[in-house]
Formats: sequence, C-alpha cells, structure tokens
Amino acid sequence: MEEPINVTDGAFERVVLGAALPVVAAFWSRVEESAAPLRQVLATAARQYASQVRVVALEAEDAPQTRARFGVDSLPQFLFFRNGRLVARARGLPTIEGLRPWVEFLLGQGPPPTPAASPTTTSAAHPLTVTDADFGRLVLEAPGPALVDFWAAWCGPCRMLAPTIERLASTFAGRARVAKLDVDANPLTAQRYGVQSIPTLIIFKNGQEVDRLVGVQPERVIRERLEEHL
Repeated sequence: MEEPINVTDGAFERVVLGAALPVVAAFWSRVEESAAPLRQVLATAARQYASQVRVVALEAEDAPQTRARFGVDSLPQFLFFRNGRLVARARGLPTIEGLRPWVEFLLGQGPPPTPAASPTTTSAAHPLTVTDADFGRLVLEAPGPALVDFWAAWCGPCRMLAPTIERLASTFAGRARVAKLDVDANPLTAQRYGVQSIPTLIIFKNGQEVDRLVGVQPERVIRERLEEHL
C-alpha cells in the first residue's frame, strides 16, 4: 500500500490489529497546524515502506473510541503495532528522518529510539484514564490483564504513587493495560469493587478481579504481581 489508509473506529480492529504487516498509526486533527505536514510525512512513509509496514491515519473526530482506548492524550501522536499489539508510542510531529528509527525498531531492524534521538517524541506509554461509563469496555473487555489505579486528586499517597503508575504504563506497553480511575468522579465503579481506601490497585483479567494491592506499594512488587497474569 503506497498511500496512507484513513481509519475510523469501525475499521480499526480489522485494518490495524488484524493487519499481517506491522502498523504505523498516526492520530491527528484536521484543525491543527500540523495537519498538512503530517499528511506529507505519512505519504512519504507509505511509499518508502510500502511492502514492509502499513501506514494509517486516524483523524481524532473520526476515531474517538480508539483514541480513548489507547490513551492518546495529545495530537499528533504515533502508535506502532506489531502482531496486533502496541509496542511503542511517539508524541509530536517527526520529520521522515525522525520517523525512520521508529519504523526500523518496529521492523526489528534497530533498538527502541530514545528521546535524545528524536527530541519531539517519546516512546513511553501513559496510563489510560477510565470512567464509570467506559470501564467495562476499556478494562473488563481488555485483551490482556489490566491494572487499575483507584485514586483521587486530594489523596497524598495517590500522588506519591503516580510516578510509579506512569513508569508501569511504559514498562507494560503492548503487554498489559495500565489505567487510572478517579473515585470522586466515578463512584459507581469504586463502590462496585468495594474500594474503601485509596490508592487501591486492582488487576483484572478476562473481566474478573484477579489481584489487589492497597496503599502505596514498591514498584517492584506491583510489577511482579502484574507479570504473574501476563
């Protein structure tokens, strides 16, 4: 395919997660100044890697569910998929030269790019924000394990734990979903799972709670508990 494929929520599973080739997926907005140069970068990438990767574009207004599903919190943003799994993420608008190391990593031809190699981007994933309304879809129906941080803005221990949750989201990108749920804004889910103190971390798999940690925990402990369910 020598042209980028425009993808909506309805086509995402088939075109991206079901693709035989690795996929470069770019989330963008037609109202941003970066729209025109971004489309040029995608067109160039589609031509250069036509037989090796699939290049797709997701306009933010056309793919709101997919954007929420993968925690795309800024635009433009690039997600890189291999065998239907998210393996890397880059924020910002790269040149084609800036995009090349990411594609080489996606193809197994190079190491994961570092922020120093591409200063406008980062490979780190971020926790997904979930709510009462989308908890079932984003957590219970997740294709793998999901770690949910039940927290609140006024909670000091929650703020202490936040950097750990950020690092875990990056560590487990493409292997497990890491999410945050504000218990003040979303009391129904917190009540449903009997969350009485925060922070509480609950690990879900196949729609069921499989583990729980209460209070601030060492990153090593949380990581080991989540790895048990991969």
